[in-house]
Amino acid sequence: PTTLDQTKGSSVVDNEIQRALSEGLVRFTNGEVQPGCAESWDVSDDQKTYTFHLRDGLKWSDGKDLTAQDFVYSFQRLVDPDTASLLGWVAGTAGILNANECNSGDKDVSELGIAAPDDKTVVVTLSHPTHYFLSLIGSTTNFNPVRKDIVDQYGQDYASTADKNVYCGPYVLDSTENQRYIFKKNPNYWNADAVHFDRVEESVITEANTQLAMYESGDLDYVDIPLEEVANYTDSKEYGSYMDGSDDFGVINCTSETQPLLQDVNFRKALNYALDRKTYISLAVNDVYTPATTFVLPQVPGANGGTYGEEFSDKLHEYPLEGDMDQAKECLQKAMDTAGISDPSQITLEFTCVDSAAEKKVVEVLQQMWKENLGINIDVKQVTFAEKYTNAFPNHDYEISYAGDSDAYDAYTYLELFRSDNPNNFCAYSNEEYDKKLDSTVTMTDNVERLTTLTECENMLLDDAVVIPLQFRMRHYLLKPNFSGIVFSAGAVNLDWSFGDCSTG
Repeated sequence: PTTLDQTKGSSVVDNEIQRALSEGLVRFTNGEVQPGCAESWDVSDDQKTYTFHLRDGLKWSDGKDLTAQDFVYSFQRLVDPDTASLLGWVAGTAGILNANECNSGDKDVSELGIAAPDDKTVVVTLSHPTHYFLSLIGSTTNFNPVRKDIVDQYGQDYASTADKNVYCGPYVLDSTENQRYIFKKNPNYWNADAVHFDRVEESVITEANTQLAMYESGDLDYVDIPLEEVANYTDSKEYGSYMDGSDDFGVINCTSETQPLLQDVNFRKALNYALDRKTYISLAVNDVYTPATTFVLPQVPGANGGTYGEEFSDKLHEYPLEGDMDQAKECLQKAMDTAGISDPSQITLEFTCVDSAAEKKVVEVLQQMWKENLGINIDVKQVTFAEKYTNAFPNHDYEISYAGDSDAYDAYTYLELFRSDNPNNFCAYSNEEYDKKLDSTVTMTDNVERLTTLTECENMLLDDAVVIPLQFRMRHYLLKPNFSGIVFSAGAVNLDWSFGDCSTG
């Protein structure tokens, strides 16, 4: 995880850990909104006011009462610029009144659309109806409650270690020493009877093959299978797979000063057209993912009972599956002419990647394709996962990199990543027309019109070659057969083990 502070978490890993340690007003699991700390809720006729009714007897792990005010504080803390949460913007995505203005510092957090008329009632006011409001706050744990007195007590050290926080979820964090996260059952959790594991241990192990070896030796009960090993396990009774909601893509720093060519749309297009994604999938990920020629996950909901990909694919401008080398070279030549470069071998890009075997394989394939098809050079810079997401990306201290995006399972949430004012817009993409068109969709009541307009936004993103679509991700795993109740799903939470069980026979 990049952090154990639930307000500041910004990755699926962060989210999954908080899923076990805290609980929001609702839980969104495998496509279904379920009651969480709120046992029920009412929605106004205009769908802009949600009134949540908390359960009786909610407690924190230290025995103190959990109240509606804890939710007010957590929502306000999320959008407070002083918190500097990388996901503060997601409150605006949820449609919460004044969220964007609070996040930018134009309004005080007290003006955020959330109130606690009493200890057991939370009222959230939206600026407009939001199709995915409940699923978003139920899957993104940044909205889960936070205790103000604990934050005040520890200050900058809040949540830095297991003992510097309190918990309201199925588990408490007992230790984080030696790269092992030890979870123990929370006896004060309202639904403790549904929690079957007394202890869960998650280990941070960099090398995927080491993980697999530990599973084979019985030291792990669950493991993701390294891509190159998937074919060896598909016949096993312990094998499983699922679409995790992520699309993986090349991230381009559109404002790079160290490599100004990246500011040229023709050069960015050359990088896209020069990829044979069919061959890439075979070489980089052993044909276990689906090649991506567009950006938004095709499996997100459409407007008429189907998926976005089924209903709107004819409206999207896709990159050719096997590339277009003539187009790639034409775009490269235009960019070189503008920059006064005569030979593509004079061009070198620095590719920042995480120090994992899987990501290194991806970079090696891209490096080779761009060298062969464009004649340009790629230098590789390896960093840690935390360094990439807490420094290189937010500070735009990179030229080109690799990332994945998994959102609230709606086309809008994928595309909002590239709003000019989104702090997670790591590409530094800025297009006023894109922002306006995206904004126009939030008030649309006709879902066909809304999604059609979102395809127009996606086309702008593709035409500006802001990212390099690579693949839609499948997860392949092994799980010991004595386990049950482990939930695998697409979106912000892929692995939910909180209510799992195991037999010892």
